[in-house]
Amino acid sequence: MLKIKRLMLCLAIVMSCSMFFALIGNAATNYSQSWTNGQGTVNYQNLSGGQYKVNWSNVGNFVAGKGYNPSGSRTMSWSGYASGAQYFGVYGWLTGPLVEYYIGRGGGSSKGSYSTSKGTYTLYTQSVTGPSIQGNTTFTQYNCSGSNSSGINLAEHFAGWRALGQPVGSTNYCIVAVEGWGGSSGSADVTVN
Repeated sequence: MLKIKRLMLCLAIVMSCSMFFALIGNAATNYSQSWTNGQGTVNYQNLSGGQYKVNWSNVGNFVAGKGYNPSGSRTMSWSGYASGAQYFGVYGWLTGPLVEYYIGRGGGSSKGSYSTSKGTYTLYTQSVTGPSIQGNTTFTQYNCSGSNSSGINLAEHFAGWRALGQPVGSTNYCIVAVEGWGGSSGSADVTVN
């Protein structure tokens, strides 16, 4: 009887550990965003399993997506499409100092190039005054021209920015984002893995 109890206890421990590591291995997104400046129409659906859908018409500016808050230094992977968007890729914020970043687009003053497993990127920075995660204020924007296809390793980019003398504070949110502006219209169906 004692052997059976010990066997059952061991089995329960193994099952608990298996479930714990399965949850870690399949960590779901924990953050969803749909921001608009109020111009035009944006219809956003926050679905299960990391999926979101959005369609928009005649927008002034909007940013929608799913990801993680805080992002940490994870790899951002996704599948799906965005038709009619001005930007589709990895977008996020850092604090201390306040930084907005886009991976896969240019704009601003070049600070140099750095290498990642996805290839070489050029970092551009510019000062922006406008809406932010800390209200309307002035912040720095990092624009990283290079690949914006799925499998963006944030740790590699953070290391690259630091190597170019640019500060990287604490991570806030990071999403696989769809953005539109200037009266654009379109639709997207994206799943963040």
